[in-house]
Amino acid sequence: MQVEEDLLPGWEGLTCLYFTSSTRTMEKKSWDPAVVLPVCITSILVSSVALEVVYLILTIPGNGQVMLFVLTSYLLFNVIGNMLRFIQSNPTIKGVFLEHGSMGQGWEYCYSCQTHVPPRCHHCFDCNVCVLRRDHHCTLLGKCVGHSNYRYFFCTLVHGWLALLLATFLNAEIFMEVLHEGFGFHSFFLLLMPWMMLVTGQVTLSAFVFAFVADTCVIGFLFCFAFFTLHSILLCRGSTTKEWFRGSPKEDYDLGWKRNFMEYLGERWYLVLLSPWVESRIPGNGINFQTAPNSRKFSKSTDL
Repeated sequence: MQVEEDLLPGWEGLTCLYFTSSTRTMEKKSWDPAVVLPVCITSILVSSVALEVVYLILTIPGNGQVMLFVLTSYLLFNVIGNMLRFIQSNPTIKGVFLEHGSMGQGWEYCYSCQTHVPPRCHHCFDCNVCVLRRDHHCTLLGKCVGHSNYRYFFCTLVHGWLALLLATFLNAEIFMEVLHEGFGFHSFFLLLMPWMMLVTGQVTLSAFVFAFVADTCVIGFLFCFAFFTLHSILLCRGSTTKEWFRGSPKEDYDLGWKRNFMEYLGERWYLVLLSPWVESRIPGNGINFQTAPNSRKFSKSTDL
């Protein structure tokens, strides 16, 4: 990866720098198995939970079916929509234009990409490219969480957590049926290792499917809740997961909870949970970051 100089078309006399890939293998292609396989597995899990929830809703007596079906459809729309927008976005340095003089204090040299990178930008060895304001690599979606797609990652967490909470509630009756005869070894292994029970012929295929999906709902709910709690704290303090693990000072990029939400979720941060297609422009460029007045770091303001 290198920084090259070019003249932007339509901007006479304005010379800019931009990041470009020096090799074809610097950033993984969209069809790379490391990207496609996690997305396929996640899609299968989402589909299985959604189908089971629809089945459970249809078996509920009374007039609550319509309300539950509308709520499930809305949550599923947001989960899938935010996942798609997350995958489509590009949080890496590839194709990012820089004005002359942008490189300054806080820039580091990445030996893998063979270029200088701005503050808060880190190399991901899974994606094989540097990511702007890198938070972490999302294993379930096969892509890094960074400057341009953090909003979609966070919204996927929120709606996924709510959807799995609903699914867990609907699956409560299944857990009660499994434990109806007491919490013996059969019930314990069916809930803990349904695959082993199916292979050994201890349960029917239908019982395995319901137990497996019910387990997925509970584990997924706990997983999403833990990540949602962590990232809510990080959002309020204007920090990334990587900075939190590295023990960076809390006040470096903490501009107050409202400004922090705007920096990560966009100017219309209060509307992003409604739909992944709500426009919410991120005020920063992923290169220059405004720092808190009491911070010892030096970085250009995003307003420049």
